[in-house]
Amino acid sequence: MLWTTSEVAVVSIAIVHAGFMIGELYPWENPWIMVLVLQKWPHQLDLSDDDKHFVSMVVHNAGIYNGIVAAGLFATAFVGPVAFRIQVALLIGGIVAGLFGFATLTRKTIVQAILGAIALVIVIWGHV
Repeated sequence: MLWTTSEVAVVSIAIVHAGFMIGELYPWENPWIMVLVLQKWPHQLDLSDDDKHFVSMVVHNAGIYNGIVAAGLFATAFVGPVAFRIQVALLIGGIVAGLFGFATLTRKTIVQAILGAIALVIVIWGHV
C-alpha cells in the first residue's frame, strides 16, 4: 500500500504528539518536559516538593491531551476523505497549543505549530 502525502503528514504529526506525550508522562514524578522548563527558569520557579508534585500532575494532563491528539491523528490517517474535518480540527488544535506554548512556556514549541501548519496545508491541499 502506498501512502499519500496527506497520510504521511498526519502520521508524522501523530508521532510528534506521541513524543510530547511520553515527555509529559515519564518519568512519573519528574516528567522530562517539566524538568526542561524548570531548568529554564530555576529562580523564578523555585518550587517546593509539593508544588513540583502539583505541576507534574498538570504536565501529565497535557501528556494525556497529546496522547489523545496522537491517537486521533493515527486513527484518521487511513480512514480516507471522511476523516478530513477531524484531521483539520486536530491539526488546528495542535497549532494553537504550539503557539500558546511559544507565548507562555518556551519558544521551542513554535516547532509544534510550524510542523502542524505544514501538515494542515498538505492535508487541505490533498483534499481539494
